[in-house]
Amino acid sequence: MPEEFKQNEKRVKESEEKYKLILDNANDLITIINENFEHEYINEKAYIDLLGYKKEEIIGKTPLTPLHPDDTKLTLKTLREGFKYGEGRNEMRIRHKDGHYIWLEHKGKTFIDVDGKRKAIIISRDITERKKIEQEKKESEEIYRLISENANDLISIFNENLQFEYINKKPFSNILGYKYDELIGKKGIDFVHPDDREKLLKSFIDSNKKFEGPIEARVKHKRGHYVTTETNGKTFIDKDNKQKFLVISRDITERKRTERIIIEENKKLLELSQIKSELIMRASHEFKTPLSSVYAASQILLNNFKDQIGEKALEFLEMIYRGSQRLIQLIENLLDVSRLESSKLSLRLQKENLVDIINECCNDLKYWADKREIDINIKLPKEIIIKIDKIRIEQVIINLLSNAIKFTPPKGNIYINLKVHDQWVDLSIRDTGIGLTKKERSLLFQKFGKIKRDSKGLDVEGSGLGLYISKEIVELHNGRILVESSGRDNGSTFTIRIPKSN
Repeated sequence: MPEEFKQNEKRVKESEEKYKLILDNANDLITIINENFEHEYINEKAYIDLLGYKKEEIIGKTPLTPLHPDDTKLTLKTLREGFKYGEGRNEMRIRHKDGHYIWLEHKGKTFIDVDGKRKAIIISRDITERKKIEQEKKESEEIYRLISENANDLISIFNENLQFEYINKKPFSNILGYKYDELIGKKGIDFVHPDDREKLLKSFIDSNKKFEGPIEARVKHKRGHYVTTETNGKTFIDKDNKQKFLVISRDITERKRTERIIIEENKKLLELSQIKSELIMRASHEFKTPLSSVYAASQILLNNFKDQIGEKALEFLEMIYRGSQRLIQLIENLLDVSRLESSKLSLRLQKENLVDIINECCNDLKYWADKREIDINIKLPKEIIIKIDKIRIEQVIINLLSNAIKFTPPKGNIYINLKVHDQWVDLSIRDTGIGLTKKERSLLFQKFGKIKRDSKGLDVEGSGLGLYISKEIVELHNGRILVESSGRDNGSTFTIRIPKSN
Protein backbone atom coordinates (compact mmCIF):
# COMPACT_ATOMS: atom_id res chain seq x y z
CA MET A 1 0.00 0.00 0.00
CA PRO A 2 2.71 2.54 0.83
CA GLU A 3 4.41 1.71 -2.48
CA GLU A 4 1.20 2.23 -4.44
CA PHE A 5 0.65 5.53 -2.63
CA LYS A 6 4.13 6.68 -3.59
CA GLN A 7 3.49 5.77 -7.20
CA ASN A 8 0.23 7.72 -7.23
CA GLU A 9 1.91 10.69 -5.57
CA LYS A 10 4.66 10.56 -8.18
CA ARG A 11 2.14 10.46 -11.02
CA VAL A 12 0.22 13.41 -9.54
CA LYS A 13 3.43 15.36 -9.17
CA GLU A 14 4.45 14.61 -12.76
CA SER A 15 1.00 15.58 -13.98
CA GLU A 16 1.14 18.86 -12.02
CA GLU A 17 4.56 19.67 -13.45
CA LYS A 18 3.36 18.90 -16.98
CA TYR A 19 0.28 21.13 -16.68
CA LYS A 20 2.33 23.83 -14.95
CA LEU A 21 4.76 23.73 -17.86
CA ILE A 22 1.86 24.09 -20.30
CA LEU A 23 0.26 26.92 -18.32
CA ASP A 24 3.52 28.79 -17.81
CA ASN A 25 4.31 28.70 -21.54
CA ALA A 26 0.82 29.39 -22.92
CA ASN A 27 0.34 32.53 -25.06
CA ASP A 28 -3.12 33.19 -23.63
CA LEU A 29 -3.68 34.60 -20.16
CA ILE A 30 -4.92 31.91 -17.75
CA THR A 31 -6.49 33.14 -14.55
CA ILE A 32 -8.26 31.59 -11.57
CA ILE A 33 -10.49 33.83 -9.46
CA ASN A 34 -12.60 33.16 -6.39
CA GLU A 35 -16.20 34.18 -5.67
CA ASN A 36 -14.95 37.59 -4.50
CA PHE A 37 -13.51 38.06 -8.00
CA GLU A 38 -9.96 38.06 -6.60
CA HIS A 39 -7.07 36.62 -8.58
CA GLU A 40 -5.74 33.40 -7.00
CA TYR A 41 -3.60 32.22 -9.91
CA ILE A 42 -2.12 33.65 -13.13
CA ASN A 43 0.37 32.27 -15.68
CA GLU A 44 2.96 34.94 -14.91
CA LYS A 45 5.01 34.71 -18.10
CA ALA A 46 1.99 35.41 -20.32
CA TYR A 47 0.93 38.29 -18.05
CA ILE A 48 4.39 39.83 -18.21
CA ASP A 49 4.63 39.37 -21.99
CA LEU A 50 1.17 40.70 -22.76
CA LEU A 51 0.36 43.20 -19.98
CA GLY A 52 3.69 43.85 -18.23
CA TYR A 53 2.45 42.78 -14.78
CA LYS A 54 4.22 40.41 -12.41
CA LYS A 55 2.47 37.87 -10.19
CA GLU A 56 2.64 39.95 -7.03
CA GLU A 57 0.99 42.89 -8.81
CA ILE A 58 -2.07 40.81 -9.70
CA ILE A 59 -2.67 38.11 -7.04
CA GLY A 60 -5.32 39.14 -4.50
CA LYS A 61 -6.68 41.90 -6.72
CA THR A 62 -9.89 41.87 -8.71
CA PRO A 63 -10.02 41.81 -12.52
CA LEU A 64 -11.82 45.17 -12.39
CA THR A 65 -8.70 47.00 -11.24
CA PRO A 66 -6.95 47.50 -14.64
CA LEU A 67 -10.13 47.63 -16.72
CA HIS A 68 -11.07 50.43 -19.09
CA PRO A 69 -13.70 52.57 -17.28
CA ASP A 70 -16.22 52.04 -20.10
CA ASP A 71 -16.00 48.24 -19.75
CA THR A 72 -16.29 47.94 -15.93
CA LYS A 73 -20.08 47.70 -15.69
CA LEU A 74 -20.43 45.04 -18.41
CA THR A 75 -17.51 42.98 -17.02
CA LEU A 76 -18.97 42.97 -13.49
CA LYS A 77 -22.29 41.79 -14.91
CA THR A 78 -20.53 39.01 -16.88
CA LEU A 79 -18.63 37.81 -13.80
CA ARG A 80 -21.80 37.63 -11.71
CA GLU A 81 -23.71 35.77 -14.43
CA GLY A 82 -20.73 33.48 -14.98
CA PHE A 83 -20.67 32.36 -11.35
CA LYS A 84 -24.46 32.03 -11.43
CA TYR A 85 -24.76 30.00 -14.64
CA GLY A 86 -21.36 28.29 -14.66
CA GLU A 87 -19.80 30.00 -17.68
CA GLY A 88 -19.43 33.33 -19.38
CA ARG A 89 -17.85 35.20 -22.24
CA ASN A 90 -16.87 38.82 -22.74
CA GLU A 91 -14.65 41.27 -24.60
CA MET A 92 -12.98 44.09 -22.67
CA ARG A 93 -10.03 46.45 -22.63
CA ILE A 94 -7.28 45.90 -20.04
CA ARG A 95 -4.75 48.59 -19.23
CA HIS A 96 -1.12 47.61 -19.91
CA LYS A 97 1.34 48.50 -17.22
CA ASP A 98 2.76 51.29 -19.40
CA GLY A 99 -0.70 52.86 -19.73
CA HIS A 100 -2.13 51.81 -23.12
CA TYR A 101 -5.09 49.45 -23.42
CA ILE A 102 -5.26 45.97 -24.95
CA TRP A 103 -8.43 44.26 -26.13
CA LEU A 104 -8.95 40.78 -24.61
CA GLU A 105 -11.53 38.12 -25.33
CA HIS A 106 -12.42 36.24 -22.11
CA LYS A 107 -13.95 32.79 -21.83
CA GLY A 108 -14.66 31.49 -18.31
CA LYS A 109 -16.04 28.44 -16.57
CA THR A 110 -16.69 27.73 -12.88
CA PHE A 111 -15.50 24.68 -10.93
CA ILE A 112 -15.38 23.39 -7.30
CA ASP A 113 -11.89 23.12 -5.84
CA VAL A 114 -10.63 20.51 -3.35
CA ASP A 115 -11.85 22.66 -0.45
CA GLY A 116 -15.38 22.70 -1.88
CA LYS A 117 -15.18 26.36 -2.90
CA ARG A 118 -16.49 27.68 -6.19
CA LYS A 119 -13.81 29.17 -8.43
CA ALA A 120 -13.64 30.26 -12.03
CA ILE A 121 -10.95 29.66 -14.61
CA ILE A 122 -10.69 32.34 -17.25
CA ILE A 123 -8.74 32.13 -20.51
CA SER A 124 -8.06 35.50 -22.16
CA ARG A 125 -6.80 36.02 -25.70
CA ASP A 126 -5.33 39.20 -27.19
CA ILE A 127 -7.74 40.46 -29.89
CA THR A 128 -6.34 44.00 -30.18
CA GLU A 129 -5.40 43.59 -33.85
CA ARG A 130 -8.74 42.05 -34.68
CA LYS A 131 -10.60 44.89 -32.96
CA LYS A 132 -8.45 47.39 -34.82
CA ILE A 133 -9.36 45.79 -38.16
CA GLU A 134 -13.03 45.65 -37.15
CA GLN A 135 -12.94 49.33 -36.17
CA GLU A 136 -11.25 50.32 -39.42
CA LYS A 137 -13.80 48.27 -41.34
CA LYS A 138 -16.61 49.88 -39.40
CA GLU A 139 -15.25 53.36 -40.05
CA SER A 140 -14.72 52.53 -43.72
CA GLU A 141 -18.25 51.17 -44.01
CA GLU A 142 -19.56 54.28 -42.30
CA ILE A 143 -17.69 56.50 -44.73
CA TYR A 144 -19.03 54.56 -47.72
CA ARG A 145 -22.50 54.61 -46.21
CA LEU A 146 -22.33 58.39 -45.78
CA ILE A 147 -21.07 58.80 -49.34
CA SER A 148 -23.74 56.48 -50.70
CA GLU A 149 -26.62 58.01 -48.77
CA ASN A 150 -25.59 61.58 -49.60
CA ALA A 151 -24.76 60.96 -53.26
CA ASN A 152 -26.86 62.57 -55.97
CA ASP A 153 -26.80 59.37 -58.04
CA LEU A 154 -28.87 56.23 -57.54
CA ILE A 155 -26.67 53.45 -56.13
CA SER A 156 -28.05 49.91 -56.00
CA ILE A 157 -26.91 46.30 -55.69
CA PHE A 158 -28.73 43.47 -57.46
CA ASN A 159 -28.45 39.72 -56.94
CA GLU A 160 -28.21 37.11 -59.72
CA ASN A 161 -31.99 37.31 -60.21
CA LEU A 162 -31.68 41.09 -60.69
CA GLN A 163 -33.55 41.75 -57.44
CA PHE A 164 -32.74 44.80 -55.35
CA GLU A 165 -30.54 43.92 -52.35
CA TYR A 166 -29.43 47.45 -51.51
CA ILE A 167 -30.37 51.01 -52.46
CA ASN A 168 -29.19 54.36 -51.15
CA LYS A 169 -32.47 55.49 -49.65
CA LYS A 170 -32.30 59.29 -49.97
CA PRO A 171 -31.57 59.55 -53.72
CA PHE A 172 -34.12 56.85 -54.57
CA SER A 173 -36.72 58.73 -52.55
CA ASN A 174 -35.81 62.14 -54.03
CA ILE A 175 -35.44 61.04 -57.67
CA LEU A 176 -37.91 58.15 -58.03
CA GLY A 177 -40.18 58.56 -54.99
CA TYR A 178 -39.71 55.00 -53.65
CA LYS A 179 -39.02 53.96 -50.06
CA TYR A 180 -36.53 51.23 -49.15
CA ASP A 181 -39.17 48.55 -48.45
CA GLU A 182 -40.92 49.24 -51.77
CA LEU A 183 -37.87 48.11 -53.76
CA ILE A 184 -35.86 45.55 -51.76
CA GLY A 185 -36.53 42.06 -53.11
CA LYS A 186 -38.27 43.41 -56.23
CA LYS A 187 -36.89 42.88 -59.73
CA GLY A 188 -35.20 46.05 -60.92
CA ILE A 189 -35.98 45.38 -64.58
CA ASP A 190 -39.72 45.67 -63.84
CA PHE A 191 -39.23 49.39 -63.16
CA VAL A 192 -37.54 50.02 -66.53
CA HIS A 193 -39.46 51.32 -69.55
CA PRO A 194 -40.47 48.35 -71.76
CA ASP A 195 -38.61 49.79 -74.77
CA ASP A 196 -35.35 49.99 -72.78
CA ARG A 197 -35.43 46.62 -71.04
CA GLU A 198 -33.80 44.57 -73.78
CA LYS A 199 -30.62 46.66 -74.03
CA LEU A 200 -30.33 46.87 -70.25
CA LEU A 201 -30.84 43.11 -69.80
CA LYS A 202 -28.28 42.43 -72.52
CA SER A 203 -25.75 44.54 -70.62
CA PHE A 204 -26.39 42.58 -67.43
CA ILE A 205 -26.18 39.22 -69.16
CA ASP A 206 -23.13 40.04 -71.29
CA SER A 207 -21.29 41.94 -68.58
CA ASN A 208 -18.13 40.36 -67.24
CA LYS A 209 -16.41 43.02 -65.20
CA LYS A 210 -18.40 46.09 -66.15
CA PHE A 211 -21.26 47.24 -68.33
CA GLU A 212 -20.78 48.45 -71.86
CA GLY A 213 -21.96 51.81 -70.56
CA PRO A 214 -23.00 54.37 -70.03
CA ILE A 215 -26.46 53.11 -70.95
CA GLU A 216 -29.46 55.41 -71.17
CA ALA A 217 -32.68 53.95 -69.81
CA ARG A 218 -35.99 55.31 -68.59
CA VAL A 219 -36.99 54.28 -65.07
CA LYS A 220 -40.54 54.50 -63.76
CA HIS A 221 -41.22 57.03 -61.01
CA LYS A 222 -43.62 56.04 -58.23
CA ARG A 223 -46.13 58.54 -59.64
CA GLY A 224 -46.11 56.85 -63.04
CA HIS A 225 -43.96 59.07 -65.25
CA TYR A 226 -40.48 58.04 -66.41
CA VAL A 227 -37.10 59.46 -65.41
CA THR A 228 -34.26 59.20 -67.95
CA THR A 229 -31.08 57.80 -66.40
CA GLU A 230 -27.52 57.20 -67.49
CA THR A 231 -26.33 53.91 -65.99
CA ASN A 232 -22.90 52.41 -65.32
CA GLY A 233 -22.11 49.32 -63.30
CA LYS A 234 -19.91 46.33 -62.66
CA THR A 235 -20.19 42.78 -61.40
CA PHE A 236 -18.52 41.51 -58.23
CA ILE A 237 -18.39 38.37 -56.10
CA ASP A 238 -19.59 38.81 -52.51
CA LYS A 239 -18.31 37.08 -49.36
CA ASP A 240 -20.66 34.15 -49.98
CA ASN A 241 -19.12 33.64 -53.45
CA LYS A 242 -22.27 34.87 -55.19
CA GLN A 243 -22.28 37.18 -58.21
CA LYS A 244 -23.81 40.59 -57.62
CA PHE A 245 -24.29 43.73 -59.71
CA LEU A 246 -23.34 47.21 -58.52
CA VAL A 247 -25.28 49.79 -60.53
CA ILE A 248 -24.91 53.57 -60.45
CA SER A 249 -27.53 55.62 -62.29
CA ARG A 250 -27.65 59.37 -62.85
CA ASP A 251 -30.80 61.35 -63.50
CA ILE A 252 -30.27 63.01 -66.91
CA THR A 253 -33.90 63.98 -67.56
CA GLU A 254 -33.13 67.69 -67.49
CA ARG A 255 -30.01 67.23 -69.59
CA LYS A 256 -31.97 65.31 -72.24
CA ARG A 257 -34.65 67.99 -72.25
CA THR A 258 -31.97 70.66 -72.73
CA GLU A 259 -30.36 68.62 -75.51
CA ARG A 260 -33.70 68.39 -77.30
CA ILE A 261 -34.20 72.14 -76.99
CA ILE A 262 -30.68 72.80 -78.31
CA ILE A 263 -31.25 70.42 -81.26
CA GLU A 264 -34.55 72.10 -82.08
CA GLU A 265 -33.02 75.58 -81.75
CA ASN A 266 -30.04 74.59 -83.90
CA LYS A 267 -32.43 73.25 -86.50
CA LYS A 268 -34.32 76.55 -86.49
CA LEU A 269 -31.05 78.51 -86.64
CA LEU A 270 -29.89 76.37 -89.55
CA GLU A 271 -33.15 77.03 -91.35
CA LEU A 272 -32.80 80.77 -90.67
CA SER A 273 -29.19 80.67 -91.82
CA GLN A 274 -30.25 78.97 -95.05
CA ILE A 275 -33.01 81.54 -95.54
CA LYS A 276 -30.50 84.34 -94.86
CA SER A 277 -27.97 82.85 -97.29
CA GLU A 278 -30.62 82.44 -99.98
CA LEU A 279 -31.86 86.00 -99.36
CA ILE A 280 -28.32 87.39 -99.62
CA MET A 281 -27.65 85.38 -102.76
CA ARG A 282 -30.87 86.51 -104.43
CA ALA A 283 -30.54 90.14 -103.32
CA SER A 284 -26.89 90.23 -104.35
CA HIS A 285 -27.67 88.89 -107.81
CA GLU A 286 -30.54 91.37 -108.15
CA PHE A 287 -28.26 94.27 -107.15
CA LYS A 288 -25.35 93.08 -109.23
CA THR A 289 -27.03 93.43 -112.64
CA PRO A 290 -28.04 97.14 -112.40
CA LEU A 291 -24.83 98.01 -110.55
CA SER A 292 -22.75 96.40 -113.28
CA SER A 293 -24.59 98.57 -115.79
CA VAL A 294 -23.95 101.72 -113.73
CA TYR A 295 -20.30 100.76 -113.27
CA ALA A 296 -19.79 99.95 -116.96
CA ALA A 297 -21.57 103.12 -118.12
CA SER A 298 -19.55 105.35 -115.76
CA GLN A 299 -16.34 103.62 -116.88
CA ILE A 300 -17.16 104.22 -120.59
CA LEU A 301 -17.99 107.86 -119.91
CA LEU A 302 -14.71 108.39 -118.03
CA ASN A 303 -12.63 106.61 -120.64
CA ASN A 304 -14.25 107.99 -123.81
CA PHE A 305 -16.13 111.20 -123.02
CA LYS A 306 -14.05 112.73 -120.20
CA ASP A 307 -13.21 115.84 -122.27
CA GLN A 308 -16.88 116.47 -123.07
CA ILE A 309 -17.99 116.51 -119.45
CA GLY A 310 -17.89 119.60 -117.26
CA GLU A 311 -15.59 119.68 -114.23
CA LYS A 312 -18.41 119.56 -111.68
CA ALA A 313 -20.26 116.77 -113.51
CA LEU A 314 -16.97 114.86 -113.87
CA GLU A 315 -16.49 114.97 -110.11
CA PHE A 316 -19.91 113.41 -109.59
CA LEU A 317 -19.28 110.84 -112.31
CA GLU A 318 -16.05 109.74 -110.62
CA MET A 319 -17.99 109.40 -107.34
CA ILE A 320 -20.54 107.19 -109.13
CA TYR A 321 -17.72 105.10 -110.62
CA ARG A 322 -15.91 104.59 -107.31
CA GLY A 323 -19.12 103.90 -105.41
CA SER A 324 -20.39 101.35 -107.91
CA GLN A 325 -16.95 99.69 -107.95
CA ARG A 326 -17.04 99.29 -104.16
CA LEU A 327 -20.64 98.05 -104.19
CA ILE A 328 -19.82 95.43 -106.82
CA GLN A 329 -16.87 94.26 -104.72
CA LEU A 330 -19.08 94.15 -101.61
CA ILE A 331 -21.70 92.09 -103.47
CA GLU A 332 -19.01 89.69 -104.70
CA ASN A 333 -17.75 89.34 -101.11
CA LEU A 334 -21.26 88.74 -99.77
CA LEU A 335 -21.83 86.08 -102.41
CA ASP A 336 -18.54 84.41 -101.49
CA VAL A 337 -19.43 84.46 -97.78
CA SER A 338 -22.80 82.84 -98.54
CA ARG A 339 -21.08 80.19 -100.65
CA LEU A 340 -18.59 79.51 -97.87
CA GLU A 341 -21.29 79.22 -95.21
CA SER A 342 -23.34 76.83 -97.33
CA SER A 343 -20.21 74.90 -98.43
CA LYS A 344 -21.00 75.79 -102.04
CA LEU A 345 -17.69 77.47 -102.75
CA SER A 346 -15.74 74.79 -104.57
CA LEU A 347 -12.29 74.93 -106.12
CA ARG A 348 -11.29 74.13 -109.67
CA LEU A 349 -7.75 72.90 -109.11
CA GLN A 350 -5.33 72.92 -112.03
CA LYS A 351 -1.59 73.13 -112.40
CA GLU A 352 -0.69 76.81 -112.73
CA ASN A 353 2.46 78.94 -112.77
CA LEU A 354 2.17 80.89 -109.52
CA VAL A 355 4.80 83.39 -110.70
CA ASP A 356 2.65 84.44 -113.68
CA ILE A 357 -0.38 84.89 -111.42
CA ILE A 358 1.57 87.14 -109.02
CA ASN A 359 2.91 89.29 -111.89
CA GLU A 360 -0.59 89.67 -113.36
CA CYS A 361 -1.97 90.80 -109.97
CA CYS A 362 0.84 93.33 -109.57
CA ASN A 363 0.19 94.72 -113.08
CA ASP A 364 -3.53 95.07 -112.31
CA LEU A 365 -2.75 97.20 -109.22
CA LYS A 366 0.29 99.06 -110.61
CA TYR A 367 -1.76 102.11 -111.61
CA TRP A 368 -3.18 102.49 -108.10
CA ALA A 369 0.22 101.94 -106.47
CA ASP A 370 1.87 104.50 -108.79
CA LYS A 371 -0.89 106.97 -108.06
CA ARG A 372 -0.14 106.60 -104.31
CA GLU A 373 3.64 106.80 -104.98
CA ILE A 374 4.25 103.30 -103.59
CA ASP A 375 6.95 101.05 -105.04
CA ILE A 376 6.22 97.34 -105.45
CA ASN A 377 9.46 95.35 -105.25
CA ILE A 378 9.19 91.84 -106.66
CA LYS A 379 11.62 88.99 -106.07
CA LEU A 380 10.38 85.86 -107.80
CA PRO A 381 11.84 82.76 -109.48
CA LYS A 382 11.05 82.18 -113.15
CA GLU A 383 8.49 79.49 -112.57
CA ILE A 384 6.63 77.70 -109.75
CA ILE A 385 4.10 75.13 -110.94
CA ILE A 386 1.52 74.30 -108.31
CA LYS A 387 -2.02 72.87 -108.29
CA ILE A 388 -4.42 75.67 -107.36
CA ASP A 389 -7.64 77.44 -108.32
CA LYS A 390 -6.22 80.34 -110.31
CA ILE A 391 -9.20 82.70 -109.96
CA ARG A 392 -9.48 82.18 -106.19
CA ILE A 393 -5.74 82.55 -105.54
CA GLU A 394 -5.78 85.72 -107.66
CA GLN A 395 -8.61 86.94 -105.42
CA VAL A 396 -6.49 86.33 -102.30
CA ILE A 397 -3.34 87.99 -103.73
CA ILE A 398 -5.33 91.02 -104.99
CA ASN A 399 -6.94 91.38 -101.56
CA LEU A 400 -3.64 91.24 -99.62
CA LEU A 401 -1.82 93.46 -102.11
CA SER A 402 -4.71 95.98 -102.08
CA ASN A 403 -4.57 96.09 -98.27
CA ALA A 404 -0.81 96.65 -98.39
CA ILE A 405 -1.28 99.60 -100.79
CA LYS A 406 -4.24 100.93 -98.81
CA PHE A 407 -2.44 100.95 -95.43
CA THR A 408 0.95 102.20 -96.67
CA PRO A 409 1.54 105.99 -96.73
CA PRO A 410 2.93 107.67 -99.91
CA LYS A 411 6.63 107.05 -100.68
CA GLY A 412 6.32 103.64 -99.00
CA ASN A 413 7.39 100.23 -100.22
CA ILE A 414 5.85 96.79 -100.73
CA TYR A 415 8.05 93.69 -101.05
CA ILE A 416 6.80 90.50 -102.68
CA ASN A 417 8.83 87.35 -102.17
CA LEU A 418 8.28 83.71 -103.09
CA LYS A 419 10.08 80.89 -101.29
CA VAL A 420 9.87 77.19 -102.08
CA HIS A 421 10.19 74.63 -99.27
CA ASP A 422 10.10 70.82 -99.30
CA GLN A 423 6.38 70.53 -98.56
CA TRP A 424 4.95 73.97 -99.28
CA VAL A 425 5.34 77.34 -101.01
CA ASP A 426 5.40 80.64 -99.11
CA LEU A 427 4.25 83.86 -100.82
CA SER A 428 4.95 86.85 -98.56
CA ILE A 429 3.69 90.42 -99.05
CA ARG A 430 5.52 92.86 -96.76
CA ASP A 431 4.68 96.57 -96.52
CA THR A 432 6.10 99.60 -94.71
CA GLY A 433 2.63 100.74 -93.67
CA ILE A 434 0.92 101.57 -90.38
CA GLY A 435 1.29 98.02 -89.01
CA LEU A 436 -0.79 96.04 -86.54
CA THR A 437 -0.92 95.88 -82.74
CA LYS A 438 -1.12 92.54 -80.93
CA LYS A 439 -4.85 93.04 -80.27
CA GLU A 440 -5.51 93.93 -83.91
CA ARG A 441 -3.70 90.80 -85.10
CA SER A 442 -6.00 88.66 -82.94
CA LEU A 443 -9.08 90.21 -84.60
CA LEU A 444 -7.98 89.66 -88.20
CA PHE A 445 -9.69 87.14 -90.47
CA GLN A 446 -13.02 87.46 -88.66
CA LYS A 447 -16.21 87.97 -90.62
CA PHE A 448 -16.89 91.74 -90.85
CA GLY A 449 -13.68 92.07 -88.81
CA LYS A 450 -12.87 95.57 -89.96
CA ILE A 451 -10.31 97.06 -87.55
CA LYS A 452 -10.47 100.75 -86.71
CA ARG A 453 -6.95 102.12 -87.00
CA ASP A 454 -5.40 105.54 -87.11
CA SER A 455 -5.06 105.68 -90.90
CA LYS A 456 -3.32 109.09 -91.03
CA GLY A 457 -5.52 110.36 -93.85
CA LEU A 458 -5.38 107.14 -95.90
CA ASP A 459 -8.43 105.89 -97.79
CA VAL A 460 -9.15 102.65 -95.90
CA GLU A 461 -12.82 102.00 -96.67
CA GLY A 462 -13.83 98.34 -96.92
CA SER A 463 -16.41 95.73 -95.91
CA GLY A 464 -14.21 93.78 -93.49
CA LEU A 465 -14.86 90.60 -95.47
CA GLY A 466 -11.74 90.41 -97.63
CA LEU A 467 -9.36 88.79 -95.12
CA TYR A 468 -12.06 86.40 -93.91
CA ILE A 469 -12.74 85.20 -97.47
CA SER A 470 -9.01 85.03 -98.24
CA LYS A 471 -8.37 82.86 -95.19
CA GLU A 472 -11.21 80.49 -96.12
CA ILE A 473 -9.96 80.18 -99.73
CA VAL A 474 -6.40 79.40 -98.61
CA GLU A 475 -7.67 76.83 -96.10
CA LEU A 476 -9.73 75.19 -98.85
CA HIS A 477 -6.32 74.72 -100.53
CA ASN A 478 -5.18 73.03 -97.26
CA GLY A 479 -2.98 76.06 -96.60
CA ARG A 480 -2.67 78.88 -94.07
CA ILE A 481 -2.35 82.66 -93.96
CA LEU A 482 0.26 83.92 -91.47
CA VAL A 483 0.61 87.51 -90.29
CA GLU A 484 3.51 89.29 -88.61
CA SER A 485 3.85 92.86 -87.37
CA SER A 486 6.02 94.52 -84.73
CA GLY A 487 3.32 97.06 -83.93
CA ARG A 488 2.17 100.48 -84.97
CA ASP A 489 4.15 102.13 -87.83
CA ASN A 490 6.34 99.02 -88.26
CA GLY A 491 4.59 97.58 -91.29
CA SER A 492 3.04 94.14 -91.76
CA THR A 493 3.89 90.87 -93.48
CA PHE A 494 1.19 88.51 -94.74
CA THR A 495 2.30 85.07 -95.89
CA ILE A 496 0.22 82.69 -97.99
CA ARG A 497 1.42 79.14 -97.32
CA ILE A 498 0.15 76.54 -99.79
CA PRO A 499 1.10 72.84 -99.86
CA LYS A 500 2.86 71.67 -103.00
CA SER A 501 0.43 68.78 -103.41
CA ASN A 502 -3.34 69.28 -103.26
